[in-house]
Amino acid sequence: MGKVPINKNEKKERYQEELEERIVSLIASLFGGILKGSRRERLLSKFVENECEKIDRLMELYMRYSNRVKAETDRIDQLEFDDLEMDDEEIYIRKLEAGLYTLQLIAVILGHLWCSEHPQMRGRIELLLKQQKLTKKDVKDILQEYHDNIGDMDGPEEKERSQAKIQKFISAF
Repeated sequence: MGKVPINKNEKKERYQEELEERIVSLIASLFGGILKGSRRERLLSKFVENECEKIDRLMELYMRYSNRVKAETDRIDQLEFDDLEMDDEEIYIRKLEAGLYTLQLIAVILGHLWCSEHPQMRGRIELLLKQQKLTKKDVKDILQEYHDNIGDMDGPEEKERSQAKIQKFISAF
């Protein structure tokens, strides 16, 4: 998975990245586990505090991971152009290694925020997407790819449940 960090800056960067990935995963899990009631309201309210600064940060991460995945996709396209065929699974794994999974989790968090139907949050998300010349369709595409690749490790019922939840986000956007 990538090159081994050599200097202190690279180590620090890698640590920062792993920390971000864990935090994103944790927030996505919180949203997945706290489905209704006052705890859910409290979690959602965190994203409105200080003029939606957490949504700003989330979108910042969304852009960074989106750009990394796009760069990897371009590299793969170039390799395929040079006659090195890769199957879909191999391509998907390369994109995951470039940060696709974290990008998908960020999109899932955005889905939870969007589905709260909170006008201030929705407005902020739309504004930030527009500023990056993106649309809700871009987020939907990430969610769709996630939906289509949900495995059935936890059994077919759990896969169906997970896919239904993601489908709800896709429909809401």
